[in-house]
Amino acid sequence: MKLPLIGGCLCRVVRYEISEYPLGSANCHCRTCQKSVGAPYIALLFVPSKALSITGPYKEYPTIAASGHTVYRAFCPECGTSLFARNSSFTEVRPISAATLDDPSDFQPQKDMWVADAQPWDYMNPDLPKFAGNPWD
Repeated sequence: MKLPLIGGCLCRVVRYEISEYPLGSANCHCRTCQKSVGAPYIALLFVPSKALSITGPYKEYPTIAASGHTVYRAFCPECGTSLFARNSSFTEVRPISAATLDDPSDFQPQKDMWVADAQPWDYMNPDLPKFAGNPWD
């Protein structure tokens, strides 16, 4: 993975740049992620908040996570691409949708999380560690 990591939405109205290496990565199978991206899971990079620079207008939709914390899911108001999020409790880390990177080919998930919510037809890599919920609890 070569820095900076650059990405954005489908219509290119919202762009972002990540200036530090991700702290980790995961495939999240929670039900709210499934609904927010319209897919069985979302591939996430976890980056330091201070390393994320965003240009262009985006909207946030607040949801209550299973932990009780508020997760603000950001998306492009023009094309609807789900881009990144922020958690009311973990303010120093931002989850970024790996699929929105200009070059997502380097993404390597380190774990599957919230597998208790995974759909029965969702095939998961058997080599990745699995967590029924939040791996940091």
